[in-house]
Amino acid sequence: MICLAVQGASLTAQGAGGGESSFDGGERLFREDKPAEAVPLLEKAILESGADERAWLYLGLSYQQLGKLDDASAILRKGIVQASRFKTPFYYDLGNVFVLQGKNAFAIDMFTQALSLDGSYSAAYLNRANARIAVKDYASAKEDYKRYLELEPESAQRPSIEELIKHLEAGIAEAERQAAAEEAKKLADEAARKDRLDKMAASLKAAADETTSISAGAGDVQGYGDELKVDE
Repeated sequence: MICLAVQGASLTAQGAGGGESSFDGGERLFREDKPAEAVPLLEKAILESGADERAWLYLGLSYQQLGKLDDASAILRKGIVQASRFKTPFYYDLGNVFVLQGKNAFAIDMFTQALSLDGSYSAAYLNRANARIAVKDYASAKEDYKRYLELEPESAQRPSIEELIKHLEAGIAEAERQAAAEEAKKLADEAARKDRLDKMAASLKAAADETTSISAGAGDVQGYGDELKVDE
């Protein structure tokens, strides 16, 4: 099986300026790839009145980078409630956390939520495709990979994805053939079973009819009454 790189977090390192409030400091450290140092400031920031919704997002991503997946999941789910501008990346990043936890069905739901808000979110198609591979939903995975390539025609992963799509198409065709063969066998077995039952029923009916005929004939036998006399 070809392994495709999972598209990473929704926010990448960029320059940050401004003052050093809890949020600003936490954001700066997060973007400097210092999650352990960013966490205390971001934990403080989300408790402040009117907290920037990105504080929840950065905190969740910092937890994820530190391997604290349960904490990341909890914070991102709480952050979704707070979110308005960044709801799409919240769903997307929560999906990534679920993938890391092996909860691929939940991950698919989160990527789908992200795509319902932004149908051009290419990374969500790629990661949903990978999650669908994990749950053996190959037909849907193929469609997600194709959609990803439509949105990202210059993707460095294009050759690998196109090869994987070919394997998926071959696998899907084989699965369909097997399913058709199994269905045909099932129908044939059912027809044979019905035929055996019909023959058994006919045999039992014939036996019952024969018994009835014999009984009816016995009723017609004339008895010997007093008219029969034995000469002495």
